[in-house]
Amino acid sequence: MSKLFTYVPLVCLIIVLFVIDSTMLKGILLGIIVPLLVLAKYKRVQMQKEEIEFDDRVNANISKWSLRILFGLNTAMLLLLATSQQGLFDFKLNQEMLLLYLALTLFIPFYVVPAIVKQY
Repeated sequence: MSKLFTYVPLVCLIIVLFVIDSTMLKGILLGIIVPLLVLAKYKRVQMQKEEIEFDDRVNANISKWSLRILFGLNTAMLLLLATSQQGLFDFKLNQEMLLLYLALTLFIPFYVVPAIVKQY
């Protein structure tokens, strides 16, 4: 679970890129967050060297659950887009929301799910 916390700088980077419009403030925050990303990557590599080897069943469960979560998230997005196009819900999608959703659909199945499956 502590390995999961090393992704906090990545989440901060995504928030800074999408939320902050001021170029001066964005530049300062990016100057702070980029070294934190490098440090977090170094910590993840160090943790990975100490990590226990898992058998094929655990790796198969990680693959199975990652694909299931990815399938579920993509299905939810398809349903949302279909109902939005039909006019059933008054929900406006902009580019930032779609990019954030895509980033989350990549982050959750490939980083969060394996961390959870390895614990159980």
